[in-house]
Amino acid sequence: MQLRRLDEANAIQRALRRLVASRPGAWVGKRVLHRLDLVAHRIAPHGTPPTQWLAAVPIGLVTTTGARSGQPRTVPLMLAPLEDGWGVIASHYGSTRPPAWFFNLVAHPDATVELDGVVHRVRAEQVHGEDRERVRQAALTYYSGYTAYEERAGGRDLGFFVLRPQHD
Repeated sequence: MQLRRLDEANAIQRALRRLVASRPGAWVGKRVLHRLDLVAHRIAPHGTPPTQWLAAVPIGLVTTTGARSGQPRTVPLMLAPLEDGWGVIASHYGSTRPPAWFFNLVAHPDATVELDGVVHRVRAEQVHGEDRERVRQAALTYYSGYTAYEERAGGRDLGFFVLRPQHD
């Protein structure tokens, strides 16, 4: 599956990205899209998440450790490719509250990323300043909806992370 930056996306991919960035689309996305990707992952464990092949954005399955439960928690996230790993943004579709995985990464920064069937051990670092802007710009290369999410978040500072691969 070829990933497509905004300037490379076809009309259907651009329309899907705009839909998910809208308020109604974000409502559906928050409640349905991640579940669809997780069900598809259970059926075909190393397949491409449906959201990735529909919208041609880089989706990876990030497994964190629950902040309170200590149990593994897997969530599909858009991964912005960086030279030192992947950037993720805790936008929660523009919600005024952060997603659960944000608290999980803050409490337990060691996680895994499954991307294209390959599992990578990573360590999450919450970033600010120039690194935050670097993650933001990398994410906006694929999906402009983050701009709308920032506006709708009610002043909440979205959490920006770099997931850096850990080598044995």
